[in-house]
Amino acid sequence: MPTLSACTAERLAAFGRLALVVGHPGHELKVFGVLSECKPWVYILTDGSGRHGTSRLPSTEKLIQIVGAQRGELFGLISDIAIYEAILAPRPILFLQMVDRLAASLIEHEIDTVAGDATEGFNPTHDICRALIDAAVEIATRLTGKPIGNYEVRLTGWERKSELEHDDQCLHLRLDDELLSRKFAAAEQYPELKDEVQRSVEHFGREYFRTECLRRVSEIAPPAASGKPFYESWGEQQVAKGAYKSGIRFQQHVVPILDKIREHAASAVPDLPEYSPTER
Repeated sequence: MPTLSACTAERLAAFGRLALVVGHPGHELKVFGVLSECKPWVYILTDGSGRHGTSRLPSTEKLIQIVGAQRGELFGLISDIAIYEAILAPRPILFLQMVDRLAASLIEHEIDTVAGDATEGFNPTHDICRALIDAAVEIATRLTGKPIGNYEVRLTGWERKSELEHDDQCLHLRLDDELLSRKFAAAEQYPELKDEVQRSVEHFGREYFRTECLRRVSEIAPPAASGKPFYESWGEQQVAKGAYKSGIRFQQHVVPILDKIREHAASAVPDLPEYSPTER
C-alpha cells in the first residue's frame, strides 16, 4: 500500500487561501479539523431542506462563524426540492450559472486551493457539485493563469467500501484530542444531523473520525458509461412505494447535465456574469 501523506501544519499552510464547496449544509462536519485550521471560504449549493422544507443553513452558518471561516457568495441559494426538479427536467442552465458564479468568486478571493464533495454515486447533488468544482477551477485557472489545487472529500465511499482505497494522492489530517472533542461537540450541536452523527459513532467508533482525508483530483474523468448509482436504485424503491412520482436516473438526467458542465468549462469564457438563481 502506498505511503500516505500527512497534513502537517506546513502542508495546511501551503494550501493558501482555501475554498470548501459542498452540495448540502452539514458536509463541512466531515472535515471540521480542516475547517478549523484553514478557515476557508465555504460554498454550499442547497439549503439542505430535503423533503421536509426546513433549511439547515442556520446551523452551518453558526458553525462557520464559531471556527472563523468565511461564507462564500454561493450559499444555499436553492432548495433541495428545486435542485432535484432541475435535475429531472433537466435544466443545465441553472448549473452553468452556478459554475460561473463559483469561478468568479474563486478569482475574486484569490483562492489557491479548493476542496469539496467527491463523485460517489450516492447522491446526485454531491456528484454534480464535484462537476461544478472541477469546471469552476478549470475556468478560474484559465482566466487568471494561476493553478488552483483541487481536492475531493468523500462522504460515503470509504465507509461503504474499504479504507484500502486511500492512496498516495491522499492527504490525511490527524486530529489531536482537543480538536477531535471540538469536532464531536460541533456535530452534537448541529440539531438536524445529531441522530445521524450518533448512528455513525455507534457504527464506526469515535476514533474513526480522528483522521480527515483530502484526496487530490489529478484528472477530470468523464461520466461513467455504465453502472447504476445508489441514488438511482434508491429512487426506484421510493417510486415503487409511492413516496416519489419519479426518480433521478443517471443516464437520462445526470449525464446530460455533467456533459453540459464539461462543455461549458472547456469553452472560452470572456466574462463571468453575476449569478441570479431562477429556481427556489
